[in-house]
Amino acid sequence: MFTPKIRWTLALFFTILLLGIGFQEWVFLISLIPLIILTIFYFFTPPPEKLGLEIIRELDQNRFQEGEHIEISLRIRNKGKQAIDMLEIIDVLPKQVSLKNSSNHIITSLDVGEETEFRYVVSCDYRGRWNLGPTHVRARNFINSAFVVETHDNTEDKIIVIPNFEIIRDMPFRTKYPKISDGPFHSKLKGEGLDFSGVREYNHSDSLGRINWPATAKYNRLFTNEYELFRTADLLLVLDATEKSASILEDQIKAVLSLSEHFLKYKCRVGLMIIRDAVDRFNLSSSRQQLLKFTEKLIDVQATKVESFNILDKRIKNNINQYFPMNCLTIIISPLIHPTINKMLIDVAKRRRNSFFLVPSIISSEWRFIKEKESSVNLLVHQSLLLRRQTEITRVFHEGLVVFEWDVNTPFSVFMNKLKQIAVKRGRR
Repeated sequence: MFTPKIRWTLALFFTILLLGIGFQEWVFLISLIPLIILTIFYFFTPPPEKLGLEIIRELDQNRFQEGEHIEISLRIRNKGKQAIDMLEIIDVLPKQVSLKNSSNHIITSLDVGEETEFRYVVSCDYRGRWNLGPTHVRARNFINSAFVVETHDNTEDKIIVIPNFEIIRDMPFRTKYPKISDGPFHSKLKGEGLDFSGVREYNHSDSLGRINWPATAKYNRLFTNEYELFRTADLLLVLDATEKSASILEDQIKAVLSLSEHFLKYKCRVGLMIIRDAVDRFNLSSSRQQLLKFTEKLIDVQATKVESFNILDKRIKNNINQYFPMNCLTIIISPLIHPTINKMLIDVAKRRRNSFFLVPSIISSEWRFIKEKESSVNLLVHQSLLLRRQTEITRVFHEGLVVFEWDVNTPFSVFMNKLKQIAVKRGRR
């Protein structure tokens, strides 16, 4: 394949030739001699027809955490019978990864049997399953008049980017129906060998062995120690992954995995429902494999448009009523943007004995990407969206449900650890 250089050379050649014929000047014809020699060089110095390159990609593993950096190495060996004076190598990267160090595009030369290696570092920016490669190579002759292009599909590798989650140290949620086994929920219980929670005044039914003598001596009244027992509970997470939650879906997935990891650590039974155009269900289980199942599914989850709200409503009710007990703690994670979806979720929460909403702010998420924040138009749209969102939250609040508002600019672990310091809206049943 020839480069545009030949076309420009031939165009110049015929232009000068026509000028020489038109003006009948021999000077024009003499000036054609260098162009004729150059054209001969173009056609008699082609690149090799077959490059004979061997390209091997070196990758330690194919599963990576979201935000993790990957070092990619390519080894190229010239197994052909001809040296390559100018070799251009481009390793194709998916849009979901970004280049962090070095380059995936190099220009080099290779003698017969010579081997070269180049490395570069990319960052896994988004969860999902992506393809690295293939590798495109282009060999040019030394005067850059012709080239050969090859694509090496054998270098194509699939990588899996796992969604990230945060470690939660303290659980501010409470449940009305705890179980006896040790878990993240505390409940006051008399007995020995429990965790100390505080001191209160002594009453006649308390054991004498629990009297706190330092506090008694200080206040001249009898005080007794109070203890707590940590208990487990069943947990159902409901993830709203419908179309209007697309821009905040990554934050919602992080919240789902963070909560699941925390509860499963204490042997609680955790279930998950993902609401899209269809309903994906994971039954209650306390196995550590449950977190792996959630993660594997959430790698591929994308927000989808709902075609039939009536069918979706029936699917949600059938799955929840049939597979999840009424007294399990239900956490509904939704930005509360779509009125019809909100009506379904409110109906689900009202049917449960112990439920609340975790509402990430989709407006805060999108507002941080707006550059002209002082623009009157942007401010007007922003205020309008805030008003609509507040209307939906008030609607949930008036149904007697609990709402936790989460500004996604705050890390989820920080939000959970300091939840008592954040405004919590509570309705009355």
